Amino acid sequence: MKNPVLGAIGAVLVCACGSVAVRVPVMKPAEINMAPYQSVAIGEMTGAGNRPMSDSLEEALVNTNRFTVVDRQHMAQVMRELQLSSTDLADPRAAAKLGKVVTAGALIFGDVQSSYREQPNESRYQDDKKIWHTWYSIKGESYVRATFKVVDVATGRLIVAKTYEERRDDTNRALDRRPESIDRIALENGARRAVIERFMKAIVPHQEYQYAHFQKDSDIPQLEGGIGWAERGDWKNAQSTFNDAVQAAEKNVKLKAGQVAKCYWNLGLSYEYAGDYEKAEAMVNKAYSLSNEREMLAEIDNIHRLQADGKKLAEQNAAPEASLAK
Repeated sequence: MKNPVLGAIGAVLVCACGSVAVRVPVMKPAEINMAPYQSVAIGEMTGAGNRPMSDSLEEALVNTNRFTVVDRQHMAQVMRELQLSSTDLADPRAAAKLGKVVTAGALIFGDVQSSYREQPNESRYQDDKKIWHTWYSIKGESYVRATFKVVDVATGRLIVAKTYEERRDDTNRALDRRPESIDRIALENGARRAVIERFMKAIVPHQEYQYAHFQKDSDIPQLEGGIGWAERGDWKNAQSTFNDAVQAAEKNVKLKAGQVAKCYWNLGLSYEYAGDYEKAEAMVNKAYSLSNEREMLAEIDNIHRLQADGKKLAEQNAAPEASLAK
């Protein structure tokens, strides 16, 4: 028979020497560098659902605080006066003609397709008392597909063309009666917002989350303190605490190499998410040399990705003149 006390102690040791996943925000660059285009205009969006899509796009652009958005009505009036459509801007001469009278550096236009359908269903069953009942259900689905094109107003150059599609659905059920109606507007708004969010990620830097897996060890109490700072996003104090852990671990002859490696690993992660990539790579390499855990090498790839993203973000956040110079 197994000793329950020993089993409990083993469980505690597993927890004490495990890892802690810390959710860390990271900035991701846009697919396209729009830094040279501080002013944008929304042109013609054709197709079903074009007006709600244009409204949502305009709101999203304004909310970024990165662009000056030209009034849509003014833009439409100017293009009518010049007898231009959005597709005419593929001709550099037409684009230059428009560029002389509007302040926008880029024009966004495209096509929208949207549809909505509902599907009713019912199923009968007999309960224990031999009474028949009917489950009624209705499923609503909204579909939105949009193509966005961004054109340089001065040259007519097509900067980017992206197509996205999204679906949103919901089902209502009721027993022995008709179910409540589906909120069609909510589904349509949800699908449209999802499309807009995907397009905005193509032209605007955005925040995502990653999980950093910090190591714990009951023989090295400083690791817990450093993890606490990491959970608060205070990387300076996290680095200081993990560095103290490294110094103490190196002097403790009772610790195994794998335990010392945890200190370097945590210190490396704290440098990585603070943007000090050279130190991060050096610390992770040191951790690997002590532990020989191949999983640690994958973190080097992540460091390189974040470093490359950082360079792109610097370009995308640069002043328009600097971006054009490149």
